[in-house]
Amino acid sequence: MKKNLQLEFDEILKNLINPFFLKHGFKKKGNNFNKKINTLIQVINIQKSRWNQEDNVSFTINIGFFDIEIYLENSNQIPKFIHDYDCQISFRIGSVVHGNDYWYELTQKTKKEDLEIEIRNNLTNSLIPIFEKVIDLNHLKDFILKNEVVQITTTAIYKIKIFIKTNEFNKAEELLQFEYHRTLNPKDYVSKTILPDGTEIIKTSKSAINTKYIEILKKIAETNGVVL
Repeated sequence: MKKNLQLEFDEILKNLINPFFLKHGFKKKGNNFNKKINTLIQVINIQKSRWNQEDNVSFTINIGFFDIEIYLENSNQIPKFIHDYDCQISFRIGSVVHGNDYWYELTQKTKKEDLEIEIRNNLTNSLIPIFEKVIDLNHLKDFILKNEVVQITTTAIYKIKIFIKTNEFNKAEELLQFEYHRTLNPKDYVSKTILPDGTEIIKTSKSAINTKYIEILKKIAETNGVVL
């Protein structure tokens, strides 16, 4: 008998993921979860693949850390409920479990019980220890520096702000100077297309200087006494 994979996904949410995060003190809205600790809000989002079909349902878990003070530097109030795309730091569960992107998959051959065991183990052994440790900006800074994937996916501007707030001035100064000169000298984008007959077409797109970003970097440098 053909399985209803969407129903199985809903059951995993209802019977495993939702109660798991509620038990650990998170508040729920849709497929999103928030938990406030000090000035941080820990964030979870369950994301389904846009390519899901009747015979294949894939989903992943997005994780984020939202610092209230950093957000309020450019806004008057925080959103009522934080999503992963609001966060200064965000990554997927695969980066801490497997070291790369990873999606859970339901197919006609998948045993739901085995997938539930995998998810529970990942949440219990890999994710919750991070949430228990990263409870303030200092611990978030340490987490970024120790996790290569998270370090790569975190934008420079947020790393600079976090370094400044955690008194890592040398790191902030070095990254701010690097980012300023990189932005002043953007690299052109080169694309190559190979036609069926083997002909190569190479196109170069001229990159423009992001003047708005430059002004943001200059303002941070001026406020913190950094010479660019």
